[in-house]
Amino acid sequence: MHINSIRLRELRAARQWSQEQLAKLSGLNLRTIQRLESGAKVSTESLRALAAVFEVSAESLLMGESTPSQPIKAMREGVLRGLEFTGITTRADFWWFALAVVMVLAFAQSLHQRCPVPVHTDPIGDG
Repeated sequence: MHINSIRLRELRAARQWSQEQLAKLSGLNLRTIQRLESGAKVSTESLRALAAVFEVSAESLLMGESTPSQPIKAMREGVLRGLEFTGITTRADFWWFALAVVMVLAFAQSLHQRCPVPVHTDPIGDG
């Protein structure tokens, strides 16, 4: 996951915090803050700490959020993030994934209704 370094710098500047102050408030190392503002990958723990300090959602700090106009990409990312069990799946990703599950289940039900399982009877007699 890559953090949106521009947004991170903007949030810090809006509060008139130095990188050192942000590091202290978030409990992160100064070098971590410097790397994140340069566009480095962010760990889940660091992302959550920054989101808490800025009082924003973790998703809003990430690069390349999916939009509803990209449903396939949103479904894919929703599944991948859901499998990570990190709790950072965006609301749109979750609902696209839920829609995909419902569609698969509806398709399976439709197939079942069209092709019922045959019941085998004993061709020889009563037995």
